Amino acid sequence: MYLRYIPTEHGFSLTLPQRTRFDEGVAFVNAKSDWIANTLARMPEKKKLRFGVTLPILGQQVQILRDPELSKPFKLTATALHIRPDASKSSGEQIETVLKKIVRGELQALSEAKAAAIGRSINRVTLRDTRSRWGSCSTTRNLMFSWRLVFAPYEVLDYVASHEVAHLRHMNHSAVFWSRVEDICPDYRDWKDWLRDHGAELYRFVK
Repeated sequence: MYLRYIPTEHGFSLTLPQRTRFDEGVAFVNAKSDWIANTLARMPEKKKLRFGVTLPILGQQVQILRDPELSKPFKLTATALHIRPDASKSSGEQIETVLKKIVRGELQALSEAKAAAIGRSINRVTLRDTRSRWGSCSTTRNLMFSWRLVFAPYEVLDYVASHEVAHLRHMNHSAVFWSRVEDICPDYRDWKDWLRDHGAELYRFVK
């Protein structure tokens, strides 16, 4: 049996082996009650995406500002993200849309550069709100990333892009694969550890 926390749903998932009785699963969960309570207690408080709040964006603390006079949809500076309001969407939807555009642009550029460095090319970059992984690479050279990486330091994006691009050469997690990751992201261990320690915090931001 395997019990894990799912940040996107603020809940838990229990995986049972075949032929396991339901009551056995319930007993297993009950036995883990202290772990469940401790896990929930460690989860950071949710923060809504709203104009006026300050968010961590690519490693910088940035205030989200409504800017009706803006000539383009958004403008990101070192301290503020200016967004031209859209009356057809809620503030949370507007902010999430802009954040996705920002992080997709960064991940696209990183992935293309990393792929070129190892003599490969990528096909397409897409974003999802993933539950259990920060990215993936398909055999058709399509890369997928969690849009929530926008809340992580830029170096984390560099590591995750390097990880997925390395799969263009090695569709496994062998020693050769990790050596390839290190070639294009020398300090990857630091940012891999950062995700392990702080990844759950990226799910605190909600519409």
